[in-house]
Amino acid sequence: MTVEAIASIVISGLSLIVAIVSLVLNYRLSVRDKRQSEQLAEMQIRLNEFQLKREEEAAERKASSKVEARHVPIGLKGHCIRIANTGGTTVYDVTCKYDDNGPYFADQDKEPYELLEPGDSFDEPVFFADGSSRKFVVKTSWKGEDGKEHSRDNIVSW
Repeated sequence: MTVEAIASIVISGLSLIVAIVSLVLNYRLSVRDKRQSEQLAEMQIRLNEFQLKREEEAAERKASSKVEARHVPIGLKGHCIRIANTGGTTVYDVTCKYDDNGPYFADQDKEPYELLEPGDSFDEPVFFADGSSRKFVVKTSWKGEDGKEHSRDNIVSW
């Protein structure tokens, strides 16, 4: 055998080894790419479900009515209860009632408040006696756009 024949056999053998190594590496890369593509597809599905759920919740918030009450200090010794429409629809005939631990006196001359748009509010001055509870419940009641009566218990502290 000549050197040329041995060199051609060695080169052919090396080419075969390189081809086999390339085949194995390409196969491993394709398996990894397929697995990553499946994971990406799964993440996209979960992201789409999350976005859809978030949009549904936002639409539900816009379509629901909610009236809340909270304490607002006025100056050093003044107090009022702010009744606010935090829902997404207009509410009608808004009233509130205080539990036994509530303020000593509440000026409720604005009630029932006929119409409260989303984001609007009104204030009711209240007076607290010495020793009165620092936490009480205000029950807000209203009619929604559908005409149904709604109510909510609000825990208020001052």
